[in-house]
Amino acid sequence: MAMHNRGSYDFPNHPRKTSARTLRESSGLFLAGNLASVMVIAALATLACPSLTAWAQTAKRRSDHALRPEFRASFIPFGNDYRGGVSLATGWLAGSLGGAKRIVVSQLADSGSVKIFSSGSALDGGPSVYLQSPLHHDHGAAFHEMANFKPFDGSTGTRVATTSTTTGANLLASGVATGSTDASVQKYELVRPNSQATKLQPVQLGQVWSGKGSQPVILGGD
Repeated sequence: MAMHNRGSYDFPNHPRKTSARTLRESSGLFLAGNLASVMVIAALATLACPSLTAWAQTAKRRSDHALRPEFRASFIPFGNDYRGGVSLATGWLAGSLGGAKRIVVSQLADSGSVKIFSSGSALDGGPSVYLQSPLHHDHGAAFHEMANFKPFDGSTGTRVATTSTTTGANLLASGVATGSTDASVQKYELVRPNSQATKLQPVQLGQVWSGKGSQPVILGGD
């Protein structure tokens, strides 16, 4: 496993029999089993402590479970048959639609499909702005797919990260197109095509970088 920056992680291919691994970071994400199942933790401790490190150092000594991470939801983004690794990121893609940070998952093998998941937003009738403290909302999460696309037509997979904007975040994707000798990083904005749409569409904003390479370059988000 390689961790490149806060909110962006890669999980290489691994057999199904692998025991559960936990990535305890402020993004609250970890993968278990065949590493193609994405698990989500509501890391409430980060709301109360200015430092995740400080919380981690004191968590074992606490008897109050309210400040400990709790398992909330899981989903398998590419189905039970997918055995390749995944690249994982979080960010407020289409932030104007409200809701919590999106989870972005891409395949490190096969066609490099990218999927974006949400626990609720204006796409499915949720409010665009939350007027109450997050502590007043139910912390249970049912994630559903809000976008799905293939940034590259190659077979070497795709890596993802997000980069902050004044209204949310944009998506970064790295990969290699079929027949190309160059790897590249593309930037996308996720937009709602009309007020009735329930899925987001990627709009390519431009190419951030390109260079000689046969594999997607490692990305780090902000």
